[in-house]
Amino acid sequence: MNDPKAEEKKSNDVVEMFNDIAPTYDKINRRLSFSVDVIWRRKLRKAVRKFKPRHILDMSAGTGDLTLELSKLHPEKLVAADPSEKMLEIAEVKLGKAGVMAELVKCSAEETPFASNEFDLITCSFGVRNFASLEKGLKEMHRILAPGGHFVILEFGMPTGFFWRNIYRFYFNNILPLRGRRLSRHNNAYTYLNQTVQQFPYGNDMEEILTGCGCEIVRTKKLSGGIAWMYVVGKTINV
Repeated sequence: MNDPKAEEKKSNDVVEMFNDIAPTYDKINRRLSFSVDVIWRRKLRKAVRKFKPRHILDMSAGTGDLTLELSKLHPEKLVAADPSEKMLEIAEVKLGKAGVMAELVKCSAEETPFASNEFDLITCSFGVRNFASLEKGLKEMHRILAPGGHFVILEFGMPTGFFWRNIYRFYFNNILPLRGRRLSRHNNAYTYLNQTVQQFPYGNDMEEILTGCGCEIVRTKKLSGGIAWMYVVGKTINV
């Protein structure tokens, strides 16, 4: 059962956290992921270029890394949306320096200002874990996705191999929170990352959630042995 007060608290806490770490977010991401996150976003862009999208929404766009990558598809309309004002400020500067024309919108995934069926491609990289309500956020993405369009999620998961899973867990439990706290000077941000990654559904469990929100699984792909997962879904029914 949804708890509106709990959802509001999570939303406020997450926005406050990302506003706090926005100035160091990009630098820390590169160091903690050893820049593999750049490769993952490039893979997403290559996976969707065959769809030839004209109207693109990058939800939970953060500082605009994926938005910048998606601009290489030359859409007619490119929108970057995020609930964190400070993250969007950095995205605005980054996109401006690259000469990318994109509309920046401050909103949560659960409540967007967009019309139904407005976008033929919606992306969300490492953002669905932060939705205050996963179900509401996914259903809102479904609402604004055009029939025949695609919604692509890039999110952390767990490696499937026993050896790499244990190495990954050791890094996430013992090294990442410490390094993240030291680099960001924020006590909770990278502990939050560790906790949410380990609790969040992935693989078949995530596919079931997506189909329950009216989506059709087009493709699910493990990246880097399952450290990250890419879900490509289509819109099939109204929910």
